Amino acid sequence: MLTLIASTGEYNCTVVIRGPMGVIQIHDLVWCPDNRMDLLEIYYWESYAVLQGAYHCCFSIPGKVVLLSS
Repeated sequence: MLTLIASTGEYNCTVVIRGPMGVIQIHDLVWCPDNRMDLLEIYYWESYAVLQGAYHCCFSIPGKVVLLSS
């Protein structure tokens, strides 16, 4: 189960999402409406994969994805 902890808005925003692998902060998301948990789940797992060394065209920018706690 994922929880949106914080968001700076719907467009060009920074979000903090709590999930089973820890709390992940994602900077500069183009679109992140707080009522679309399906998108948040995609963002969370793609970001987690990047933190584990995978490449992603949008999330592999240095500093874009941060693991805040486990």
